[in-house]
This record gives sequence, structure tokens and C-alpha cells, in this order.
Amino acid sequence: MPKGAGDITLAQLRYFVRTAELGSMTEAAGELFIAQSAISTAIAHLEEAVGYTLLVRLRSKGVALTEQGKNFYAASQHVLNSVDEAIDSLHPGRLGGSLIAGCFTTLAPSWLPEVYDSLTTVHPDLDVRIREMTAEQIEYSLLRRELEVALTYDFDYGREISFEQLCEAPIYAAVPEHSHLAGRKSVILQELAKEPLILLDMGKSTNYFLSLFRHAQLQPRIHQRFESVEVLRSMVARGHGYTILNQRPAHDLTNDGGRIVRLEIEDATSQLEIGVAHRAGEQLSRKGQAFIDECRTIFAD
Repeated sequence: MPKGAGDITLAQLRYFVRTAELGSMTEAAGELFIAQSAISTAIAHLEEAVGYTLLVRLRSKGVALTEQGKNFYAASQHVLNSVDEAIDSLHPGRLGGSLIAGCFTTLAPSWLPEVYDSLTTVHPDLDVRIREMTAEQIEYSLLRRELEVALTYDFDYGREISFEQLCEAPIYAAVPEHSHLAGRKSVILQELAKEPLILLDMGKSTNYFLSLFRHAQLQPRIHQRFESVEVLRSMVARGHGYTILNQRPAHDLTNDGGRIVRLEIEDATSQLEIGVAHRAGEQLSRKGQAFIDECRTIFAD
């Protein structure tokens, strides 16, 4: 039988949460500078107090959350964040504790490092962890309270999630440097529809890119589909087709040494915004607001 909340300590919650995030008691113990036996004992006492198994010990020496554990993890995060907020309220100029945020996977290479640097520079006592996620994972994790905010596009997340716009996402076509289109500054969708398309195939992103052609009453020639932007860029550089993207790396070289050429699309508007998503109808914590403030500053620049 469960013992009740009076038998649960904050230390147990912190050990459980970090073990769940790392998927390993050994890694959690190393990060928290305590013995693994202390982690194991604390979680065992926690499970006894709540009356459920929260973590399954795997043969590979890692751990995985049970269904009850997933629910308890989200609730525990909320409790620990509330405690951190209470402590920070006594020190108005300081932010401590931990912040778990999300970043849409194609935005991550260009923006995640800068957002992380900015947050940790302005708030050195804040433990910042930013996870790369798909749109579906962001929506799921926000609603389950596994994270508070996420840098993402304005996909249709539903009424339970609010979106704060930062800027419009640019849009361009990428073609091989030896393409017959490469000497141009721009192109139209009708020209692109005749060429083989290397499509970014990633849930809501897929629908967005294909909608550009639907609105123009065109049917693209989909040649290949990939989930990685870098794979797309390399395939294009090798002459296998063109792609359409929003994020612009600092250079046009691909990971394998190829080169792409970027062209404006004259008759297509982005209709996609970059911004931050969070749960609707809830006041953001100071840490969540700090994340949004830093993102707003970065994108304003």
C-alpha cells in the first residue's frame, strides 16, 4: 500500500527525475556526485511511498519509465519547478534550478547553440537543457508537462498550446551548383514542379512544403524523402534533385564537401512563423519567460 506524500522527499524526486532523463542510475549518480546505491535506495523508497513501480531496470543496466512513471515524472517536474520558483522569488536577480525546453529539430542546428549560450551567460545558475524534437514530440511533451516552452514553427498545435511569434521563416529552393537553374537569382514553383524534389519528410513539415504546391495548383515530382536536412542538402549537391527549406546555414557547403545554390521562390510566401510554444492559459515561470526573452532578443537581431 502507498504510504503517502508525507513520506516523499525532494531529494527522492530530484534523483528520480534526473535518472529518468538520463536513462541511467549510474549517469545520474555521477552527475549528482553521490553513490549509485543512494540513487537506487531513494527511488526504491519513492516507489514504495507511491505504491507503483516507476522505473524498469533493463538488462543493459539502464532504466525506462513505466506508464505510471511517465505520469509521475511530468508531475514531479512541476513540483520541482515550483520549489525552484519559490527559492528564486527570494532572490529577484537570480534564476536557479533547471529549465527543460524544446527546439524543433530543423531549427536546432542554427539556433539551439545560440539560445543555450545566451541563457547560460545571462543566468549562470540556471541548469539549461534543450531537447531537439519533432512537432509531434513538442506537442506531446508540452501537454504532459515534460517541458515548459519550445522554440518551433507555428504548426497547428491546437487550442491547448499558445504560440508567440518571433519572426517569419524565410523560404528558398536549393539546387545543385551545376543545375541549369543555378545561375539565376530566383525561380517560380512551376519550374520547380518539373524537377525531381528531395522532400524533407517530417510530419507537419512535410505537409507545409507540399502545401506550397497545392496552393499553386501544382503537383511536385517527389523523387526522395529524408528526415535529415543535411542528408537533403548533400543529395541536392550531388545532383539528385532540388529541395525547399526554411533555415539558412552560414554557408552553402554540405557535410560531404558538396555545394548547393540557394534561389528565391518568386511566387511562394513562407506563411510560416518561428516562435515559442507553451501551454495556453498558464502563467509562465520566470525560467520559461527568460527562455522566451532570450529567443526574442536573438531573433530581433
